[in-house]
Amino acid sequence: MRRVEVLATDRPLVRASATAAATSFGAMLRGALGESLWSTLDPAIQRRFAPSPSAGKMQRYAGVIHWVYCSPIGALIARLLRPAAVLPDRCGRDVAFEFRIESEQGKITKQRVYRWGSGEPFVFRSVFGHAPRLNEEFRGGLGMYLELVAAKNALLFRDKGYFLRLGSVRIPLPRWLSVGTFELLHRSIDEQRFQVLIRITHPLFGTLFYQRGEFRDEG
Repeated sequence: MRRVEVLATDRPLVRASATAAATSFGAMLRGALGESLWSTLDPAIQRRFAPSPSAGKMQRYAGVIHWVYCSPIGALIARLLRPAAVLPDRCGRDVAFEFRIESEQGKITKQRVYRWGSGEPFVFRSVFGHAPRLNEEFRGGLGMYLELVAAKNALLFRDKGYFLRLGSVRIPLPRWLSVGTFELLHRSIDEQRFQVLIRITHPLFGTLFYQRGEFRDEG
């Protein structure tokens, strides 16, 4: 599998592109992974990411996160990052969840909603880009570069360094300032259903966040 060098902490500032935009989330992932590796993916995964949502339309997936885990240190970090709204600061079982992918003003946006049994839902949004390489950015300019790893019935998203965008400039963040190593595994169950596992692991504090859920393509 293709591997990408970890983003060096002393790397010069990288200017964010405001022009290049992929036609769909699938096209963005396909370009980042490469044609030969994309062709090895389960056909259900390829079809799942293939649609190109037009303005006002979206791809919607719904299901249940059977286990939402957040360690005490993870909860503290999530509260510190609350302005960016990227991580829930609580644990839960069988949490109703949905996420939507849509094209908005030439950008690919993704919205997730955790519907707890009590209290307000936790909602967060991100924007995906592919310049200078595949990246995901959250509220306030915090973001991460992503590496993709393909397996027969799964696709792994793994962070390759975090950044903070200030205006048109992305400033790489050193690893010691990051929340830890992020990994998301998308694994097909059948044509309509898939499993998602998310883990964020810190070199000193171990697993800070872990989530495991099952979802269905809602169209």
